[in-house]
Amino acid sequence: MPIHACGAYNFNSLMEVLSYWKPDTYGTGKLFTIHRLDRLTSGLVLIAKSSSLAKSLSRCIVERDNCQKLYLARVKGKFPDILQNIDHPWRLACWKSNKKEVAKCVDGEENTVETQLKRRKNATVPPISHGEVTLDDVCINGGVQLQLTDNNSKKQSKKSKKIETQRCIAALGFWITDGDGNLIENATLQDFTKQGEIMTAREIIESVGSDLSNEFQQSSKRSVRWLHIACPCRISSHKNGVCEAGDFSGKSESELADIKPAQAAFTLLSYDEATDTSLLLVKPDTGRMHQIRLHLQALGHPIANDHRYGGELWFGDEEGQKSFRNSRQWLDRLDKGSSSSELTISNVPATEEEIYQVVANKSRADGESIEDFIKKTCVWCARCRGVDAIHNLEGSAEEVKRKTEVAVFQRTLMEYLVRSQGIWLHALQYSLNINDEKGQRFVKYTTEFPSWAL
Repeated sequence: MPIHACGAYNFNSLMEVLSYWKPDTYGTGKLFTIHRLDRLTSGLVLIAKSSSLAKSLSRCIVERDNCQKLYLARVKGKFPDILQNIDHPWRLACWKSNKKEVAKCVDGEENTVETQLKRRKNATVPPISHGEVTLDDVCINGGVQLQLTDNNSKKQSKKSKKIETQRCIAALGFWITDGDGNLIENATLQDFTKQGEIMTAREIIESVGSDLSNEFQQSSKRSVRWLHIACPCRISSHKNGVCEAGDFSGKSESELADIKPAQAAFTLLSYDEATDTSLLLVKPDTGRMHQIRLHLQALGHPIANDHRYGGELWFGDEEGQKSFRNSRQWLDRLDKGSSSSELTISNVPATEEEIYQVVANKSRADGESIEDFIKKTCVWCARCRGVDAIHNLEGSAEEVKRKTEVAVFQRTLMEYLVRSQGIWLHALQYSLNINDEKGQRFVKYTTEFPSWAL
């Protein structure tokens, strides 16, 4: 369910459900949203009881460096299969900064071969932050750079006094690091599978998301391999809530305006050979719409049951897939032979005739609840009531009512079977460094593993 009312969801949202459940405690104006999850994503949602706390926590998330988010995802294939292709055009084999290469030893540090190698090793980590290239003096081997207009960063020109939109360079590429952030240029698929043999999924998560206090935990964290990807995203259809990610270098200037830099990191927790799926731990660095789903699709490992971005509805469930196919055929026939198998009664755009018949010149009557008014003026509710099985009902009023309820229930059941009820993406943990009027403090919120990750 969505966090708050939006689109076709007027009541079935988290905030509305909480308000209805305990109006005295969670009613309107008593809870404040901090962030949002995609409607199909499960897991942790932070909600504050005061506006001041909501602002503090929201600021941590927006500033990014003060918040670490951990997600779980079950994806197709053995992650990261992309490493099998050593010549992949997105692979960032070596990014070097001339300034860092000639950096001198800090006070008290011996100028040994080991320290020189360490500095050079750190220097090769891509100078990318939040999906943007942050240095100009770099020699890049691999990947793509995309010049974008950053609509969120604007400055006033001293000469013209006009507000000028800033430019940014979005990066498209991937690289591998250890848990300390050091680049591993020759990482292989085996490096990722090996860590699953040494540590359990929970041990990996604990080493990543904990305050490390001993050498064992530090060593465990260091041994974890992370695949980082910087890959710009954009909303391709606001109406249908569809996004895309990838190489936009061929787009026109106007099309580039809506593209945003994005970055995330992934590590392997386990691989299940029977289903050919991998369980991943995800650290999103930015929070673009559908970003994790898009980045996994771009890497060739879509979330297994995310049918919108490369997965399959009812993944691994033959009975569910059979019911889906039968329901789709039934709905297509009922909807008078829709030309596209992707369209159902609930997402085919409303026609002008329908809008006129259902909505035009209708106002809310005195004493009429908002729920009844929405039902009265909803095109999709009217479609559901207007199926052929209802149009031709005969018999007494009681029989007509009963048959109508049966027809509507059948429609509802078919709609349920052709729609995703949730994907294998789960918000597991949020760690935040809060700095407000109460001082600076560190807080961590964690939820349980979902059933598909056990």
